[in-house]
Amino acid sequence: MKEIVIWGAGRAAEKNYRWAAFAGYHIIFFVDNDVEKWGRVIQGIPVHSPKILEGYRSTILVSDSYKEEIENQLSEISYQGRILGFEQFKKEAVSSKDINIDLSKVRGGNKTSFIFDSYFTGSNWGGIESWSCIVTNQLICLGMETQVICGQNKKFDECTKNCLHFFGTDELKLIKEMTIKIAEFLPCVFFTHCSVALYAAQIVKSFFPDQIKLIAVAHGDEINTYERFQFWSDRLDKIICISQKMIAEFRDRYKVATDKLIYHPNPIYVQHQVVRRISNDGILRIGFAARLTERQKRVHLLPAIIEECIKRKLNVEFNIAGEGEAKDRLVEYVNSRKLQHTVHILGWISPEKMTDFWKEQDVYLNISDFEGMSLAMLESMACGVVPVVTDVSGVSDLIDDGKNGFVVPVNSWLECADKIEMLGKNRELLQNAGNFNIGLIKKKCDLADYAEWLVQTFCFSNKKGETNA
Repeated sequence: MKEIVIWGAGRAAEKNYRWAAFAGYHIIFFVDNDVEKWGRVIQGIPVHSPKILEGYRSTILVSDSYKEEIENQLSEISYQGRILGFEQFKKEAVSSKDINIDLSKVRGGNKTSFIFDSYFTGSNWGGIESWSCIVTNQLICLGMETQVICGQNKKFDECTKNCLHFFGTDELKLIKEMTIKIAEFLPCVFFTHCSVALYAAQIVKSFFPDQIKLIAVAHGDEINTYERFQFWSDRLDKIICISQKMIAEFRDRYKVATDKLIYHPNPIYVQHQVVRRISNDGILRIGFAARLTERQKRVHLLPAIIEECIKRKLNVEFNIAGEGEAKDRLVEYVNSRKLQHTVHILGWISPEKMTDFWKEQDVYLNISDFEGMSLAMLESMACGVVPVVTDVSGVSDLIDDGKNGFVVPVNSWLECADKIEMLGKNRELLQNAGNFNIGLIKKKCDLADYAEWLVQTFCFSNKKGETNA
């Protein structure tokens, strides 16, 4: 049996012990710099001073937060063994057949299943959740087997079929449960945003490497996304990037191999024969649909834009859809300013009803400081709405500034009021840009085309080279 030493006998010791045992290691002992802990016993295993490591060559499991400090300390005693940070240890653990889980009774089928990792612990709703549901539903229309891995959020059951809910905060328990469930649907294509479910999918791949493909979908243009996907890139089959900027970032800054990267814009359901609405009352209707959060979506800045429009006496109406921690503050603002006839806080709207929402809007407003490629932007454009947005990832892929939308610098978000005023005064531009957007999104982001692309690109093939869909 492989041997390991665990550095640290504090609060994290129990978790580290359980992970090491799950990974098939024999824990020799714990070490800790705290002299008060020496001589104690954890799970029947003694705690020693780090000095005992002189002469040892076993792997040492350490906290990522203190890895560099511990490495320096070990170098002083000329330690020659391997030092593993906890995250790297977990990735290597689930990539090994030594993992303590029984999949001997698993029997693969003949038809490819598509499994979507949409696992989050909370109940908020965002782009990953919407993407999982709409793509799943379209694959079902093609006769594909699908499953959606999610947490406690029951909204999934309103939006799609075959939802696999996982509850609890015990990471190892979740991984074990997810692993067994994923293995039931082999062969499968597993689409992930690199949640805890990816550990489970990697375990399945360790046992059945030819029956599961791990496809990461990079939905967000933020450092955490790039770093997390880079960390997992050697285990992933492909990374789908939803903007050209993300392709360049992964390739140039994060040195992910080009052959791992695929560019494809996000899909949305495109209705045929959509015609841009014409306002008969002169009101310019501005739609904002997102998680109502200060982080990323910067919802706390909306009142300033609303006030600027009021100051200019623009004939506008704001319709705000979504939920999040900033919702109550928005409601309080609207009530205190008595703006109920001008600003409507609508709450969460299910994905299948968002088309009806966008058909009633003229302008799509987004003031985020980062995005991947906003699904709400695509949905709005498909309905003939004109974007007024900050210059985030995905925008330049689809918007020609001044032609079919307006783009302002991220730090100059208040300029959105200038663009709103311009569109209010130039209804011909509003009409032409809206009609252009309908055709553009149908060509580049049609959900039906996207689902066909997934099947053709990722389905397993039978002996004749045909996809076994």
